[in-house]
Amino acid sequence: MVMFSKSKVRSRQLLLGACMVGLSVLFAGSAGAETPVKGGTLVVARAGDIFTLDPYNTQDDPSIFTELTVFDRLVRLSADGQGIEPELAEKWSIAKDGMSADFTLRDGVKFSDGTPMTAEDVVFSLTRAIDQKSSWGFLFSPVKAVTKVDEHTIHFEMSDPFAPLLPALSTFAASIYSKANFEKWGEQAGNHPLGTAAFMLDHWTQGQEVVLVRNPHYWQAGKPYLDKVVFRVVGDDNARVLQLNSGDVDLITNVTANQVDQIQSAGNRIYSLAGTVSGMITFNEKIKPFDEIAVRRALAHAVDREAIAKVVFFGRAKASKSILPSSTFFYDPNTDPIGFDLVEAKKILQSSSVPSGFEFQADVPSGDSSVVTIAQIWASSLAKIGVTMKINPVEQTTMQDVINSEQYTVAIGSWTNDTPDPDELMGVSLDYTAQNGHHSNYHSDEARNLVLAARKELDPKKRQDLYSQMQKIINRDAPFTYTVDQDRLFASRASVQDFTPNSQGKYDFQNVWLKK
Repeated sequence: MVMFSKSKVRSRQLLLGACMVGLSVLFAGSAGAETPVKGGTLVVARAGDIFTLDPYNTQDDPSIFTELTVFDRLVRLSADGQGIEPELAEKWSIAKDGMSADFTLRDGVKFSDGTPMTAEDVVFSLTRAIDQKSSWGFLFSPVKAVTKVDEHTIHFEMSDPFAPLLPALSTFAASIYSKANFEKWGEQAGNHPLGTAAFMLDHWTQGQEVVLVRNPHYWQAGKPYLDKVVFRVVGDDNARVLQLNSGDVDLITNVTANQVDQIQSAGNRIYSLAGTVSGMITFNEKIKPFDEIAVRRALAHAVDREAIAKVVFFGRAKASKSILPSSTFFYDPNTDPIGFDLVEAKKILQSSSVPSGFEFQADVPSGDSSVVTIAQIWASSLAKIGVTMKINPVEQTTMQDVINSEQYTVAIGSWTNDTPDPDELMGVSLDYTAQNGHHSNYHSDEARNLVLAARKELDPKKRQDLYSQMQKIINRDAPFTYTVDQDRLFASRASVQDFTPNSQGKYDFQNVWLKK
């Protein structure tokens, strides 16, 4: 999860109904079909460090992406976003009423220390995942219990029908890990992960790098091909590109649109995933005057989304019309979206407690030139309605901590759902019992009740109506405002083969190899 026109509403089938709509994944200069070569170290430059490798407490993208490399789940989202695939579960069956489900475990799976994965490990991991005190327990709120039927079968019992069960189980939050290892390390388990995925932790030097090595007991025969993956912390956008072009690193994340030509001209490869990221501005409602709808709406109308798409993203973004990324199920652009209108912004502000304007500070991730420029464009527009915004760059790892602890006034970033289902974003944003309204202090019983109703609604048409209502409420109350739907961009050296981030921008490396 990251903290960042169609005339008809798209009514889509649920994953539970076994039908998904494909998400656009475009790659420039993709590799041809060749025989993978074993060996080598892949060096990846990322904008920020991880916080933990315990899925129970994870809230930041670097930690999430690393967990997807160290842990497996019962199921995974397919690369094209059109279905759910088996991972640690070979097959499953879900009751027609959505109240229970059974999963059959894959035989012969071992943890990276060579010990067998058991049904008890799966039950232990998922019982922690559904704990409503965990960071992502709300994703599984209808699950009453996860129990062992036998050595190969896991049973889920629900309190209500659970429409997004399979998408939820494909997320990092549902990672499977060793019960014995967790009990050994306790509160330090996030520093000592033991999973079944292609790689295992070698060491983590905080603020500098995370080093993973091949899991010798990986259940996919002959994989992974790489010996080692190194995640290096490089906070500055330009520094990452320079390191890629010089050959110091093999792959970089968080590529900005204005860097694409420079990267390709150096003979490197661009990976572009469209429509999965939505720029997001979050208001902290415990800070006055952001407790007022009029203030939030006025500031939302001062966001020049078309200018942002053109100036910042060079055509690789579109003005948002919803808090949901446009590729998300039940996205509805026709729910009274907030557009750029300074006359309306000034009019609304005059009805607030600060009619002549005010001053505030907005935190942005330092080194992220796209977000900084978005802030600058917004600040210029705000000045025209009497509002002064001071831009405060914050180191990326620190910024996540500032948001989690709600020690901010306004935060500018982006959001990516971990699945195409909207339950995650709407749950974290509108269910104030989850993460306090995504740490915004937005509390609406009306909105929360819609989230809970949609979670248990099995009829796609009815579910569409519920999510349309939620999007309308967000446009009415503006606890968050959106900027643009943007492409997620990666870049690699030509030697990197078969790197295929999925339709949500998540990545793993069991299929990646280095061409000599």
